Amino acid sequence: MTQDIDYRAAFKSMPGAVALLSPDLVILDVSDGYADAAGRDVDEIIGRHIIDAFPDNPRDPADTGPRDLRASLAAVLANGMPDFIDPTRYDVEDPGRPGEFEERYWTVANVPVQDTDGHVTMIVHMAQEVTNLVHTARSTNA
Repeated sequence: MTQDIDYRAAFKSMPGAVALLSPDLVILDVSDGYADAAGRDVDEIIGRHIIDAFPDNPRDPADTGPRDLRASLAAVLANGMPDFIDPTRYDVEDPGRPGEFEERYWTVANVPVQDTDGHVTMIVHMAQEVTNLVHTARSTNA
C-alpha cells in the first residue's frame, strides 16, 4: 500500500534545529526548531545567505564560530562528505536589541544531499545549542 507522505510537514516538525541550504549557502527552509533556536521569524531567515542571516559578533573578533561554519560548509561542498563542528561559540544577535549579541555554543553537522552524478544539490545543516553544557563543564573544571 503506497501512501503519500508530506515530507515538508515532516521536515518542519523535526526535533532540533535543521536547515536546508543551497550550494551557494542560501537558506531554503528551516524546521520550526531552527527558527526557535535562532530566536528569529522564519521569514527573516529563508532566502538569505546563512552568514548574512547570522552575522559575526562585531564586538568579539575572537569569536571563531562564523569562521568554523564557513570552513565546514566549504569542506562539504569541496568533498561531498559530511562535516561536523565540535562545540563552538557562535553568538546570535538578539532580535529585540539589534546590534546586541547573546553568547551561544553549538555543535553542528553539515550533510550533503547529492544528485545521481555526485554533485551537492543541498546541504542539511543541523545545529544543537549546547551553551548550558559548555558553561556547566567550565564551572566544574574551574
